[in-house]
Amino acid sequence: MRHARPEIAPDRKRGRLRLLVRSACLLAAVAALWPLAPGVNSSLWVPALSPFVALAGAIATRELQAVAWLGMVVGVVVLVKRRFFCRWVCPMGFCLDGAGSLGHRLGRRSVHVPLLGQWIVLLTLGGACLGYPLLLWLDPLAIFTGVFSLGERHLGCAAWLGATGFAAVLAVNIAWPNVWCGRICPLGAFQDLLHSGSRSLRFVPGRKSEGESRLSRRAVLGVAAGAGSAGIVGLVHSDKRRPLRPPNAREESQFVGLCTRCGNCLRSCPTGVIERDLGGHGWASLLTPVLSFREGYCREDCVRCTEVCPSGAIVCLPTRNKASVRIGLPRVDMNVCLLAEDRECSACARWCPYDAIRYVFSEEQYALQPQIDPDKCMGCGACEAACPTKPHKAIVVLPA
Repeated sequence: MRHARPEIAPDRKRGRLRLLVRSACLLAAVAALWPLAPGVNSSLWVPALSPFVALAGAIATRELQAVAWLGMVVGVVVLVKRRFFCRWVCPMGFCLDGAGSLGHRLGRRSVHVPLLGQWIVLLTLGGACLGYPLLLWLDPLAIFTGVFSLGERHLGCAAWLGATGFAAVLAVNIAWPNVWCGRICPLGAFQDLLHSGSRSLRFVPGRKSEGESRLSRRAVLGVAAGAGSAGIVGLVHSDKRRPLRPPNAREESQFVGLCTRCGNCLRSCPTGVIERDLGGHGWASLLTPVLSFREGYCREDCVRCTEVCPSGAIVCLPTRNKASVRIGLPRVDMNVCLLAEDRECSACARWCPYDAIRYVFSEEQYALQPQIDPDKCMGCGACEAACPTKPHKAIVVLPA
């Protein structure tokens, strides 16, 4: 007599289905961030899925980015199904669950910490009201995206610094399983706030639970503290000299807050002139993208970096309009220039794609001298990259 095969429990079936879906989402995220097909620019899709980034960016810039619809779709879903994105889609969450399992096997136990994630969300949204979302770079999808900078050899140690956030979060979840996802993650906390809806942030007197009242007070304090901190940072940073930023980047006081440090712009640049700031322009600018024209220049036919920014820190720019955007302006040092030594050189003018450099005779130097037309020059750096003088360049692009 044959025995009937035991049926798999519904919870077990659901667990297997969830594992399959999450594995597929992780593979899809890796494929999007590390595309195998040349010319495919899909790295924007992963960090743009965050409704936290979409809302903070919209508040800070006072406009809705074209790609924000991805985050909005996720936001609508979590209004109905609490933390659906975390449990079924988030590639970072899947990695952290694996780290938490390893922690449990090592005998580690979770610890109770305050709901830091809600404070991060409120501080960031409060700062966004003044154009400076303070902690947007803590978004887990941006942290996950930053790992893929390791594939860029020209970044050197900066590529490893871009992946330190991911390593740090993994280490936290191994040491204290589920602490990040449950208590710190701003994207998870943002989903909780969205799901709670208007009842969680209601300020009208009436029947209200103690938890709702506490959350309402927390919201007021968090948003006010975020706005105040953003105002202070904006005042301090307004005196800083702007570094060379990718074309069509926002104003400096807004850019450093909006930039998620995801590294999309670095990986999309075909000439490798976008690097990470390693602290040379202040702590607020750490790991943000800056331009270096020592080996290459910002091509006149390329706007890829403007197309992959998930937060609006770099505004999308049509190729036909690129010549009208000013990155910087070259400065000539005649103490280094070969023409001052009565040697022949025309590299800067010859390589300028905008025909913005001509040579004039200087009575003071008694030699030909490169002269830049600021109406034609957009600061692409072709002249600096072509300049043959070493170790110092005779012509250097400075921030506009």
